[in-house]
Amino acid sequence: MITSAAPRSIDTMPAHARVWVYKSAKAFTPEQKAAILSRGAAFASSWAAHGAALDACVDVLHDHLVVIAVDEQQAMASGCSIDKSVHLVQALERELGVLLTDRMVVLYEQEGTIATCRVPEVENLLKSGELQADTIVFDDLVPTIAELKQRLRVPLGATWMVRYL
Repeated sequence: MITSAAPRSIDTMPAHARVWVYKSAKAFTPEQKAAILSRGAAFASSWAAHGAALDACVDVLHDHLVVIAVDEQQAMASGCSIDKSVHLVQALERELGVLLTDRMVVLYEQEGTIATCRVPEVENLLKSGELQADTIVFDDLVPTIAELKQRLRVPLGATWMVRYL
């Protein structure tokens, strides 16, 4: 009997795998999350660079983040293959009615939930006290799985937003 391997996830990727993080200001519905995971698994299973299959995954974290990961020790993602991953994200935006490529969105924790603001609002939210140096924010600029696991959720004062303090 032949069994198919379970789709890869962030938890099964090696620490050195390269990542791209896309965020949504709105939490994904269960249906949107299922669609992202389904489309992502199909994409990852056929993703290739110059004919070489890529060991990759697409996962959803914290109901706001789409993470694409690839083990570049197996095969390097080329410019064309990276473009294909961006096309996947753009297709998800169109099909699901979500915005994932807005780099101005800031996600932060507030009273046990994820709140959002836009970068131009950070300074005023700090002045009002809604945000503080120790407010946990989501740093989507992490380059690898290891860093994703270590510093996706960090105090605002440990991110590029420290300049607003």
